[in-house]
Amino acid sequence: MIEFDKDQISGMKILIVDDVLDNLSILGHFLQQSGLEISVARTGEKAFELVGQNKPDLVLLDIMMPGIDGYEVCRRLKEDDRTKDIPIIFITALSGTEDMMRGFNAGGVDYITKPFHEREVVCRIATQLKLKKAQDEIKRREKFYRVIVERVPDLIFQLDPDRKIVFANPAFRLLGYDPDQLVGQPISNLIESNDKESLLQELATRHVGPMAIIDLEVLLKVSDDVSLVEEMSTLKVFIDSVGIWDVSDEDVFRENVDKKFLGTLCVGKRAV
Repeated sequence: MIEFDKDQISGMKILIVDDVLDNLSILGHFLQQSGLEISVARTGEKAFELVGQNKPDLVLLDIMMPGIDGYEVCRRLKEDDRTKDIPIIFITALSGTEDMMRGFNAGGVDYITKPFHEREVVCRIATQLKLKKAQDEIKRREKFYRVIVERVPDLIFQLDPDRKIVFANPAFRLLGYDPDQLVGQPISNLIESNDKESLLQELATRHVGPMAIIDLEVLLKVSDDVSLVEEMSTLKVFIDSVGIWDVSDEDVFRENVDKKFLGTLCVGKRAV
């Protein structure tokens, strides 16, 4: 018996959609010792119902079914924002390139061909479930950090290699700026300095690790909408900046490594 890596995928949910009872039985037998939560549907209509009731982590979907075929089921799931991220593996006796391309174009990620081979079934399903779990964890972390970025009082912004703003958090509203409207603008538009170019070279740093910029004093212009008097026309902030590269921080320092500078991440704290 071939087993899944239970520690990684135990408890994940699979929906098997096939109108042939023997296929459901065989696939269920392969998966019953895996620690997975398995549900079955014999029609496309039933599949939609079960997906709505208990969203699965993966769908095994037969292509040739009466009524709504597998291609159409896949297409509808991928068009729905609530289900578009569910990986779909097609179950098929078809082996032609055209049939496979049609499935991939509909949104499928892989194929399992009939007759079933246990090792192939287990490997393909395990691979997609591990990918799904990793993607879910990335999304969870992104959501967590997004909440922090949106709520902290610090000014958080990202620059592209040309020193243009590609992201600004809601804290910029305290200076009278709509964060979305700042996107695409040069950061130089917000800075007041007698030696702006020198300051920009430090702010838009390419350095990482211990060489990154810390507590760089910057005067940011306050929008005319909130600057009621001359003394309120700028705000002093201390900015930490770190370069963003397409390689790890360690590889940035290696001369023989191909790397690309992606921009700068900056965090500014208002001077007390």
